[in-house]
Amino acid sequence: MIDRYILGKFFKFIFHCHYDIRMTGEELLRDKSTHLVLPNHTAYIDPMLLFSEVWWLPISPMVDEAFMRNKVFHWVLSKADAIEVPDLNKSAMSREEGAAVAGQLSRIAIDNLTIGKQLCFYPSGHVKTVDKEIIGNRRMAYEVCRELPEGVRVILCRMRGLESSRWSKLKPKHWKWRRTVTMHFEDHTDEVRDWAANLSRREFNEQLEQWYNQSI
Repeated sequence: MIDRYILGKFFKFIFHCHYDIRMTGEELLRDKSTHLVLPNHTAYIDPMLLFSEVWWLPISPMVDEAFMRNKVFHWVLSKADAIEVPDLNKSAMSREEGAAVAGQLSRIAIDNLTIGKQLCFYPSGHVKTVDKEIIGNRRMAYEVCRELPEGVRVILCRMRGLESSRWSKLKPKHWKWRRTVTMHFEDHTDEVRDWAANLSRREFNEQLEQWYNQSI
């Protein structure tokens, strides 16, 4: 049976044929802690690149139910031990229903971190459509960090290089045979605990946006 590690190495080989991927700070993920990884979301391929580069860490992405219904995606995501969650972006969902689902997502994340599961989700909840990462009034990262279980390390991940690629929503889309992609990891456990305890949700998200939108 193909396990997540073999699959991760396979995708890493494939991606390195096209991308020059450079990581800094990835050693933060190699300790014995439970990690919550919060990346910015520049392009649709972000999750697969992250999964392939840290194949040695059993990190579980939180994935909308719509992706899990796709047979191909379902097979790959099941190998990555993905956690299926309700789709928060359903057009037919009322504001009240959306708030209830958002609270449910936060609870799922907190419960999984509590039992020691390595976890990853995107605070913005969507691929960016402008040059800057915008989280707005999203609540999930804020709520999870307010109830962050003891022993969990929050690692922020800033990705660069996929903007205006074929996988991005930004235009123009420039085809490059060799594209440099950077992933920078930093431990911000103490900071996010402090922000979540002392700032409003919008102010908390602004702190994340500021970090994601740094030029380096």
